[in-house]
Amino acid sequence: MKYDWQKIILVLIIIVLLSGLAWELKIIEDFFIYTTLSPEEQCEAICSEKSQVAYFSQNSCFCKEPVSFRKHWRCFYNITLEEDKIFSSKFDAMSVRNFAVKSVVKYPLPNAPASKIFGIYNEVINRIKYVSDPKKNEYVATPTETLEIRGGDCDDFSILLASMYEAVGLDASIVKVYNPDRAHVFVLVKIEQNLESFLKLYKNLLEKYTSYYSEKPFYFVVFADTKSDCEKLEKNLEEDKDMNNFYVIVDGTKGGYAGGSDSFNNFENIQFIKIGE
Repeated sequence: MKYDWQKIILVLIIIVLLSGLAWELKIIEDFFIYTTLSPEEQCEAICSEKSQVAYFSQNSCFCKEPVSFRKHWRCFYNITLEEDKIFSSKFDAMSVRNFAVKSVVKYPLPNAPASKIFGIYNEVINRIKYVSDPKKNEYVATPTETLEIRGGDCDDFSILLASMYEAVGLDASIVKVYNPDRAHVFVLVKIEQNLESFLKLYKNLLEKYTSYYSEKPFYFVVFADTKSDCEKLEKNLEEDKDMNNFYVIVDGTKGGYAGGSDSFNNFENIQFIKIGE
């Protein structure tokens, strides 16, 4: 059987040329699609090709490793929330309601607990600066006072944060920890949601809107009726079983991100304080 090699070579050349043309057309198409994207979308496309996540800040694109969480928890049992007139008299969710909502709606899924935790914390630590009270004259400011002067100490941060979280439907409590020589105040926010679902959205927010990347600690609290119940909860957590109803540690004076620090550490005495309804 004889082959017409000239025709075969010609067909192969045509195939190669058409393939090259198709490739060039695809490049042109991708280029035009790329130019229609916003700078943030272009950043996401670039980082996606590297199997990394995008962080677009100050008109610059950064590609980084995805965030993952290393979970740390404390379990307390047989705990009663105490009344404290100083903190309850300063608490006022309605006075900061609009500010709290504005802090949340700029992020995806604004009604999700993770977006509320993230958005409010970010707004507060970027707006309010830490300033200590006189050594012998402790003053607890109202949330509106702290917003107006843009400064305060740990109890002022805590009243403001707790009021803002309550203003968007979350349940916040104040924690006072102390030793003979010093004391500290921070907030616990109850999350009535599946832990893994919360962390999935929370990590996406940290990736997209902060410079954090790679493995990061996440500190939270669980409560139980008895010591035995605590042991069961901790065993489930150690076995990486999912759970509902946990409390994020939110400390405005630590900076970073909500859940990023263990504010109980190095304190012997703990008081859980009820605010609001």
